[in-house]
Amino acid sequence: MVRPLIRSLVGCLLITSAHAELDLTPKPSQYELDGVTFKQLAFSDGSKTVTYTPPRGWDYSGHAAQLTLQPTGKDQAEARISKVTLSQPASFDQGTVRKLVQEVMASIPNGTTNIQLVSQEKNPLMIERKETFLLILSYNLYGGAYNRSILFLNRGKEQIRFQLTSRQADFKELQKAFLGSQYSWQNL
Repeated sequence: MVRPLIRSLVGCLLITSAHAELDLTPKPSQYELDGVTFKQLAFSDGSKTVTYTPPRGWDYSGHAAQLTLQPTGKDQAEARISKVTLSQPASFDQGTVRKLVQEVMASIPNGTTNIQLVSQEKNPLMIERKETFLLILSYNLYGGAYNRSILFLNRGKEQIRFQLTSRQADFKELQKAFLGSQYSWQNL
């Protein structure tokens, strides 16, 4: 009698934990503070709701694994928030950092020249008291100069990646807006 009950409880726990991963399909939502209505995006994370406020005026679209943001009036600029499943919880130790740098360098499009690692920084910001790691690259592609930043955040067996790619001329302004918006995450 006890064993079937234990199996049933373990099965329920496994089902619950299997669904406790972040779904980045955006659902518009809003909240009010001191009489002012603010727009934000809501996401499902098992039984809780995660919210995020993108930079003002940026368009968005997404699906379960990725949210894409497009700054208004800036061609050849795009931000992506995506998730990667990890085999086990990770930290930003030297080995992990080295692998992330190699992975990011390898992800630059074919035909790219003058690839340079501009900076790498541990914890340029904390999101919901979780550590982050930021990489910024510069490169040339088809005669244009570009920058790409990727901010990594580990949350258990998921890694959230906040990537911005734009022309170098627009990068500083867009990076400031994109990184600033990361402070708005709730329940991440």
